[in-house]
Amino acid sequence: MSATNLTNPAERNDASLSYHWTHILWPSLLIVIAWSIMLFAASTNQMYLLDHDYLLRASHLPWLLALVAFLASWQIMTAAMMLPSTLSMISIIAYAGRQQRHSWLMQVVFIAGYAAVWTVFALVTFVGDTLVHQLVNSWFWLYTHSWLLAVVILAIAGGSQFSPLKKHCLQQCSRPFSFCERHYRYGIGSAWYLGWRYGWSCLGSCWALMLIMFGIGVRSPLWMAMLAGVILLEKEVPGGQRLRSVIGVAFLLLGFLWLVFHLWY
Repeated sequence: MSATNLTNPAERNDASLSYHWTHILWPSLLIVIAWSIMLFAASTNQMYLLDHDYLLRASHLPWLLALVAFLASWQIMTAAMMLPSTLSMISIIAYAGRQQRHSWLMQVVFIAGYAAVWTVFALVTFVGDTLVHQLVNSWFWLYTHSWLLAVVILAIAGGSQFSPLKKHCLQQCSRPFSFCERHYRYGIGSAWYLGWRYGWSCLGSCWALMLIMFGIGVRSPLWMAMLAGVILLEKEVPGGQRLRSVIGVAFLLLGFLWLVFHLWY
């Protein structure tokens, strides 16, 4: 059964809203825990455990073990950075599944499906980073100009803000009620499908921003907070989609300044 009979959140009564907010308390707590872990790691100089560069180059761990450690830490980063902009969808799922026996399980499975998409992204980026390290180590010119990688990442992130893919995916994942109305089905299995599908829409919208986090800001809670704020603004704030061009120009400008700085000095 589809979710076409869902009530628009703006039309809910006070009792429904009370139910709605009660059932996103635990996902909100999950976000708080994730940020607490990262801030504690930063304050105790343990952020290297979240750093793919350290895991690949300095940890001396076997590659497969380094990958497992990275994917485990990535779940914390996903909860901290991506889950805040997904609370609207989670709340709609809680409301839509309120009459089911284990409605909370729908949310858990949805989050698992959503996290699985970002785990695939983490796996691809970790493998890609391994190949980049091999290229840098075998190409002396690139080794002495490794700062160019940051310029490339910023240019990709800036350019992607103007792409049709970004516009389409942002429209999809910034309208959770419409998305849920089209794709929601009753049952635990459908919650996984919904999380998986919604995750791909968010990935299409945010992959370049997360690439910046992966390449530049993985050891900096400040960078993570700034990028998480950008994602939240674009998806959740009314009119936030109009900011994507401004954000794109900002990233392109940062990349240009980084290039000029290294060429000049």
